[in-house]
Amino acid sequence: MIQQAKRSATWCLTILLAVGAISQAEPAAPPPGDPYGIMRKPLPANVVVLTFDDASLSHATVVAPLLKKFGFGGTFYVSDAFGFGTRKDWYMTWEQIKSLKDAGFEIGNHTLGHGQLGATGLDGCLAGLMGIEKPCLAHHIAKPTTFCWPFYSVNNKFLPVLTENGYSFARGGHERPYLPTLDNPLDAPSFTIMANTPADSFSAAVKQATPGRVVIFTFHGVPDLEHPSVGVEPARFTELMQQLKDNQCTVIAMRDLAAYVDTAKAAQLLTRMMCYPWGGRGPSWGWVTRKDNRLYLCVDKLPGDRKLTLPGMTTKIAAACFLADPKQKPLAISKTDAGPQAITVPGFPTAAFGENPTVIVATLQGGPVATLLDFVFPGLPAATIAGNEIRVHVPRTVDLMKLAPTYRTGSPLVKGAPASGSINDFTKPQTYTITAPDGSSRAYVVTVTPTMGVVGLSNPSFETFDVLNEQDDTFGRNPSGTGWTFKQAKEGDEVGINLVTGGPIFAPPAPDGTSHSAFMRGAGNGISQVVMFDPGEYTLSFDAVKRNGYGTDATPVTVSIDGKPVLSLQASQINDKWNTYTAPAFAVAAGAHALAFTLGEGESMDLIDNVVIGRVTQKQTLK
Repeated sequence: MIQQAKRSATWCLTILLAVGAISQAEPAAPPPGDPYGIMRKPLPANVVVLTFDDASLSHATVVAPLLKKFGFGGTFYVSDAFGFGTRKDWYMTWEQIKSLKDAGFEIGNHTLGHGQLGATGLDGCLAGLMGIEKPCLAHHIAKPTTFCWPFYSVNNKFLPVLTENGYSFARGGHERPYLPTLDNPLDAPSFTIMANTPADSFSAAVKQATPGRVVIFTFHGVPDLEHPSVGVEPARFTELMQQLKDNQCTVIAMRDLAAYVDTAKAAQLLTRMMCYPWGGRGPSWGWVTRKDNRLYLCVDKLPGDRKLTLPGMTTKIAAACFLADPKQKPLAISKTDAGPQAITVPGFPTAAFGENPTVIVATLQGGPVATLLDFVFPGLPAATIAGNEIRVHVPRTVDLMKLAPTYRTGSPLVKGAPASGSINDFTKPQTYTITAPDGSSRAYVVTVTPTMGVVGLSNPSFETFDVLNEQDDTFGRNPSGTGWTFKQAKEGDEVGINLVTGGPIFAPPAPDGTSHSAFMRGAGNGISQVVMFDPGEYTLSFDAVKRNGYGTDATPVTVSIDGKPVLSLQASQINDKWNTYTAPAFAVAAGAHALAFTLGEGESMDLIDNVVIGRVTQKQTLK
């Protein structure tokens, strides 16, 4: 785990360096309202939180004495990563960490191993959390109550676990002030200060600590002996602390913010930065949490049609209204033929009902309904669902008696027969019966039509897979339903599927508008899929990009069919903007063939999206 963290540190430092200067502060707008009663008491101006990551030795020898001199509070986030276990000339001992606690400073949790939690399963996240709690208790240090996301890589599925384990705040990145009535406290934004941060950026950030806003600073070592580029020299750090004193700032630890913020209410109602918990691609409008039979929809930005769809959530919505509406005027609810529902949001006064985010509460009635969300034939073109009919065109060489489609119902309580993934005989239409917990059912008739020249991939844009496990999969473990196989040259290498933007892979939005892509780093790593072809000539295209801020050069990619290269991209052909690449026509015999994307030598991470295979017609060949 530590070894993986060291590899990850390289790209983290690059990202931090790329952040560079903090933008100059503009005149602050009035603080947002508080229609949900999140604030325990008004937050005055000039509230600053100081946090220090990675247990650098200088935290005990330089930082703590200086904070004591100025009468400042602070939080020291402890991890055992990098040289913590071997280089005590670089990192604190547990005895020194306890001395910080005895001096009145907060000891926070930065995980065992300092891994990328955004791409780590929940068991791994919990192990990282407990890995710091246990030595804290063994050294008579109270169990931490605030947390720090390593590399600012947030796993939204882990947020409820943090709450269950008594954590009130978790510090993230984002390079802006923390607004308690808008920001989820388990991803509280901060400003990173390091060696190359311009001199005036710190003071520009401090000016943003206006009423209703907190400025949280992230520091590493002072100095940081293992990673000098993220550290700050003692003389400069002293100057920065003097600025806080001269500005009469109230300088506190993360835990002290709980005096101002009802964190339990904020964690339930306020937006989270990444993805949707129930299925599909996740709406662009915000986040949903659930308590008993009520859903809380945190709306950041309304879609153009003002309809909030709930993909993957098929339980009936009995009623919905603005949470802050004293009259609880009902909102219009509709349902698509496939099952997912939508709430139509009318215009509303933001001053009364909340402004970015606005919270809508929906009351559920009964259990999940009998419906299908998707129906997939692995390695074959996408099926269409229209009412109770499902149709798919497949290559003529497909053995119709050995097809094993997979499907999702939106709830583990909704069962289907035949079972998802079971082999069925599609030489004739087959009926799939979906049954809800209340005994109601819905029958779908599935028709498979052999069609010459048809070819298609399962999940060509990496969207259709079990998103309930989206962030429960470590690097190299394939989420169910993708149809893709991941190859890791060695354990821990980075290959998988994740969000293109907002997640830990740092890339520009996908050109086809989808939310996910495959990501690969490390020579020999790659992704592959078995695809059915009719005999003939075909061409292949895909989109690729180098992850932003990661190294200077991309990594070359080879695309092959059955191990034979059909296209080789050199590092110079891939940059930090998405481009479409097309392979020359290649001939295949009838049957199953393995399509693979494999990385060459290089340190960068490449992203692949929107893979398309098309048949070359005779007319096209003659041109």
